[in-house]
Amino acid sequence: MKLTMRHLNCAAGWQHHRDPNVQRSARALVKTVCHGHTPFDELVNRAKKLRGVVNKAGKAHNDRKAIEGCEPLSLALPCGYSVERLHTVAKLARAGRTLGNCAKDNGEGMHDALRHRKADFYLVRRKTEPVAMLDADLATDRVTQFLGPSNDQVALPPFVLCSLLRQLRLDGDDVDAFLQVGAASIFASGQAHVLKPSFQRGGLRSGLRIWWARRRLVVVVAQGGSWSWSSFRWDGAEAGWVSSRASRRERLDDLMTRYPDIAGLAHKAARGGARRPKKARRP
Repeated sequence: MKLTMRHLNCAAGWQHHRDPNVQRSARALVKTVCHGHTPFDELVNRAKKLRGVVNKAGKAHNDRKAIEGCEPLSLALPCGYSVERLHTVAKLARAGRTLGNCAKDNGEGMHDALRHRKADFYLVRRKTEPVAMLDADLATDRVTQFLGPSNDQVALPPFVLCSLLRQLRLDGDDVDAFLQVGAASIFASGQAHVLKPSFQRGGLRSGLRIWWARRRLVVVVAQGGSWSWSSFRWDGAEAGWVSSRASRRERLDDLMTRYPDIAGLAHKAARGGARRPKKARRP
């Protein structure tokens, strides 16, 4: 009874609440009380309902607040794509509802991860259409998830993916959607340009391309317009060139035998011919 009386007293003030739904519910309850003909049990239920409306409005207001340390950010990408940092819980939830993923609520703890600055979340659009969401661990600057609508795999042009990682200063080597696991970092770091291979044979729909960086080689074989990515690291003279997890190719021997230029690139990369890029600050 005391709680109900407290809610009824508060209802007078809630008539001027910032939220229109709260205003309407509070005015209706005050009007009912003033008539004096409504059973007390019904007033109890309506007072509880009003308290729920107030709580919901308060949560929505807090979710719209910018999170401290999470600044708004919007960047243009090639081919009409763009990326936006989701800097409020409301934006994250709205993007989750739009793409049909678990960011729509806090069931997987994504809202808490954003609030407590454990993760950043980004929405990728093509023109105005949302096409993917990216999750990044703030402790490591690594991409942890990159998924499209209904958690489908993302299929964006390679130079768009590389530009995305480079501009956000993120490491996408653990995520298969970024070219192939282990293949993206030399492009994101600026050690190589995805449109400027060090070695090339054939065209875009059918051919071979290789990029090199310090102790790194990335190989692409194109067949019918589909690109198959592989990444290799130099692991010392005994182990030689070792393929990264999920690479399409396991060895380089056949390519180095067929193409002397590739053997030269591999030798140059193994010696560490490329300088380490300076680590850029995150936006």
